[in-house]
Amino acid sequence: MSSSQQELEFPFDSEEEYELILGESFLSSRPNTGFHTIRYDFKPASVDTSQAGSLDVGKGGEVNVSLPNTQDSGTTVYRGSKKPCPKECVLVVDRGKRTITLERLASTVQLKKIRYIFG
Repeated sequence: MSSSQQELEFPFDSEEEYELILGESFLSSRPNTGFHTIRYDFKPASVDTSQAGSLDVGKGGEVNVSLPNTQDSGTTVYRGSKKPCPKECVLVVDRGKRTITLERLASTVQLKKIRYIFG
């Protein structure tokens, strides 16, 4: 089994026991850590996944993501807005401690590809 298959199946296909913990987002009205989801509508094959991109959050929750391309010096740009996400959660698995922590999502961002910027 490849390591990527192990990561996808872990820990739900495991016979090992893990402690389920309610995270700080459930226990504090002002947690120190926030969890967010980002979804995009389309990722061109030209996006260079070996290089870092940038994520900027502006006033009013506007989000811009820029990703470098492999085939040219251009950049793929996505734009969207941050929205509260009060009813969704994420599981954080810690294999070393054998724990699964349930955390609330603070927000979700739906991005749309808008254009290429050539450098």
